[in-house]
Amino acid sequence: MTAPVEHPPRLYRPRQGVRVRAVDLPGQGSDAADDAGLVDISEGVQAIARVVEREGFSDYIIAGHELGGTVALQAATELPVAPKRVVLLAGIVPANRGTPVSAYPLLARCTISLCRALGSLVGRDIQVPRGLISGYMCRGLDPMQRVETVGHLGPLPLRMLTQSVTLNLDALSCPVTYIVLGDDRLISPSQQRSMAARIPNATVIELDAAHQAATQKPRELAELLLAVQ
Repeated sequence: MTAPVEHPPRLYRPRQGVRVRAVDLPGQGSDAADDAGLVDISEGVQAIARVVEREGFSDYIIAGHELGGTVALQAATELPVAPKRVVLLAGIVPANRGTPVSAYPLLARCTISLCRALGSLVGRDIQVPRGLISGYMCRGLDPMQRVETVGHLGPLPLRMLTQSVTLNLDALSCPVTYIVLGDDRLISPSQQRSMAARIPNATVIELDAAHQAATQKPRELAELLLAVQ
């Protein structure tokens, strides 16, 4: 995201540096030792708060993809230092007391329910089923990108997906930009637009990409995110 357009760059041209920090939510990434299936949204908010405090952020933007959008919106109303903007990339915005998984199509919701029941029986995390990955998450990706996607996906955050959520959207003190992924099969574009409409005065931007936009169109997405200040 911070690479210069020109190679090599002209040294006399001023260039603003941007610090980007990817947050590993509990049970994912570097914190994969924890049980992802038992993590709730409040723990995700705490993970963001720790990064904000550690980095000393005071003028920053939170970007959240899919379920990360729910966490980002919750964090924006609870952090001691509010972000200057929240960017949602096909972000899930549940209705009042709704569940994040309600944004998924019926087959995906049934798969999540089955995985939750199976996880309770065996007492361990359940990986994202390959059928769900192939059918909903890998649209528009070439074979190598599909392999990378499968490798990056960890256990399902079952509790986060199925817990009841109440977002105090009227309490947001920062603007929200919602990026609609126009070729998304997991969360349809019409569903994304409906969820964006729940956020007061949200700015809606369209991107012709599927669910894994960061893998499918990294440059286009990076330029779009950098333009949202």
